[in-house]
Amino acid sequence: MNCADTLTAEQVDRAVTVLAHPGLIRLVSEIDDHGPFPRRMLARTLADLARHQVRQALAASRDHGLVRSGQHAGNPSYLLTEAGDELADVYDTAARWARAHHYPASDSDFVTRVQATLALLCQKPVLDALPDTNDAMATAVQEAVDADLLPATDAAFGLRRPWAALSLWIRTNPSVLPSAGDRPASTVTADAEFAA
Repeated sequence: MNCADTLTAEQVDRAVTVLAHPGLIRLVSEIDDHGPFPRRMLARTLADLARHQVRQALAASRDHGLVRSGQHAGNPSYLLTEAGDELADVYDTAARWARAHHYPASDSDFVTRVQATLALLCQKPVLDALPDTNDAMATAVQEAVDADLLPATDAAFGLRRPWAALSLWIRTNPSVLPSAGDRPASTVTADAEFAA
């Protein structure tokens, strides 16, 4: 699946299930922010996570080609792959949107902001509410706000950027998608996939 025009709701949900793991968010973001770090420092760097969460994050990062082992300054280290670097950008975009709209709360941390935004992007009513020039979209936006799915009407406009980043990343990294045997029930169009 290279650049399909649509993603199924199941595909988005499956991808977000993988990508919203707190250990994976932390691992990818730490390497992105601070550069490669020595393998022996992994547990110390992610000290606030349980040992099994760190192992799960490392396994997921390897399974989906996000982090690789290599050498940095003569030490065995973890480094981001191109897909990992692009995922770090998705996380940053999601966190920026959440911070700008105080979502889910004004005092949320980075991981919570990323998780909440990704979870929001799994909800078809929210995706339907991504604004367009069409009056029907304005109605969908208001319905999503009234249902407490979106914090405010203007938040829908800004949500286009995280959706564009996430959907592009999913389509270019199909390892996070369900297997071909899974039957989609509905699709989400990629029409709204552009940066605001």
